[in-house]
Amino acid sequence: MVYYYFIAMAAALCWAVASLVSADVTRTIGGLAFNRLRLFFVSIMLITYTFYINTWNTISIDYLTIIIFSGIVGIFLGDTLLFIALQKIGPRRNNILFSLAAPFTVVINIFFLNELASTISIIGCFVVFFGVVFAISYGDIKGSEHRWEKVEGSLYIGIILSIGAALCQAIGLVMMKPILSNGADPIASAAIRTTISCIFLSFTFFLNYEVFNTKNNLTAKIIYQSILSGFLGMALGMSLLLIALQKADAGIVATLSSTSPIMILFLLWILTKKIPSYGAWVGTIIAIFGTGLIFIY
Repeated sequence: MVYYYFIAMAAALCWAVASLVSADVTRTIGGLAFNRLRLFFVSIMLITYTFYINTWNTISIDYLTIIIFSGIVGIFLGDTLLFIALQKIGPRRNNILFSLAAPFTVVINIFFLNELASTISIIGCFVVFFGVVFAISYGDIKGSEHRWEKVEGSLYIGIILSIGAALCQAIGLVMMKPILSNGADPIASAAIRTTISCIFLSFTFFLNYEVFNTKNNLTAKIIYQSILSGFLGMALGMSLLLIALQKADAGIVATLSSTSPIMILFLLWILTKKIPSYGAWVGTIIAIFGTGLIFIY
């Protein structure tokens, strides 16, 4: 079981790196346009790999409706809100708000799947979440006016969009749990979810509204960054998450995967050469302690 918890943390690292890769691109071409381009490449990756490992037969007709709805809620809506929020408030703030997916998942998991973790594990979930909140809320990079810290447009709208993305992610995650537990392949499931979402997003290309339009012309660099972000965040990161979800408790997996904001903090320190504040270190220690409680389970 512990092995799958480490897989969930690996997914968090993938998302942290992908978020930093995505930050500049979303502000160059727009969050929705970026997600549209990103999902196109991710769908190709996942479909190709699923044919390679030949796991389509694990997806029965009975599963398709739930997988499709999970993709619409978790990826089409969730990822679109996430990247528009990333465009507005930057990777650090966006990731800490998105970590609300963990408590959302725990609550939804209890009410809809009747799947309860041990008391110690539940305490560990909330300790990890509190550590993440503390680390990012008080983890500003001292003396930094870095572009990733700037707010584009309304901060409050960005916060609402990011919270909405977290809720969509939690709903999509809980919807997939029974199917994965019954033997559906995580990679094949992810391929269907992303492809459906890509199809839905492709229709926005024809809508003449500013939010749907690409702000600047695509370049080779933008396409490369979109492919890299898609591979790390969705093809690899989401697949790792679904693999962990298949064998481990949904609430605990979601909590461990929500540690990406702490990882982002360390990555920002490396990239900006600025030491985070004391709050970042305190929050990290709290999160590590919470992770230890979860591993006891």
